Amino acid sequence: MTRVLSVLTRQHAPDGTSQATPASPPARRASRAWWRDTRVLAGIVLLAVSMLVGARLLAGGDDTVTAWQATRDLAPGAVVSSDDVVAVSLPAALAGAYADGAGLPTAPLDRPLLSGEILPAPVDAPLADVRWVTVPVEPLHAPVDLAPGERVDVWATEGSDLGAVPVPEIVLEGALVSHVAVDGVGMGGEYGVVLEIAPSEAAALLAAVRTGGIDLVRVPAVTR
Repeated sequence: MTRVLSVLTRQHAPDGTSQATPASPPARRASRAWWRDTRVLAGIVLLAVSMLVGARLLAGGDDTVTAWQATRDLAPGAVVSSDDVVAVSLPAALAGAYADGAGLPTAPLDRPLLSGEILPAPVDAPLADVRWVTVPVEPLHAPVDLAPGERVDVWATEGSDLGAVPVPEIVLEGALVSHVAVDGVGMGGEYGVVLEIAPSEAAALLAAVRTGGIDLVRVPAVTR
């Protein structure tokens, strides 16, 4: 093979003498400085930006505040308890829009709140002229799952003479339930339900409590 290549690379001169053909010089590719390559420069810029963003995120990782997230649907007027919410962390920039997680809000909700929703910051509003009255209710004389924020009609049944059928009478319509004290059971097995009412309704409600039994009838949130 070496001899064949040697013959092929030789040429005959005009005088008949053989003459070797000089080998072609190796091709040389023009080198380009790396700092002039736009792809390299773009990669360096992208890497620098990524490092800067990562550093900022790490630096601001602790810049959060605590807020409250509802664990169930809450109706307007409900006073939030520890069973209704769970503490969550939010970016500090959102602190003003939501209730501070340092303590539970004491003001009743002014709108419905869905499960998973963050409690909004309380709105400064004039206090309503209302009263809170605790009504003793016997077991099974109110909805078993009655919760704060619901509304109920209050019915009273006065004691009657032997043999006469007592007739219930409605005392209040759509009273707002502020609290249900199922743990505080009275001597007769009653538990307390705190109702939010107008001052003018207090006398009729207290008189009904003194003279007969009380029944609470739930008012549906949506009337069809």
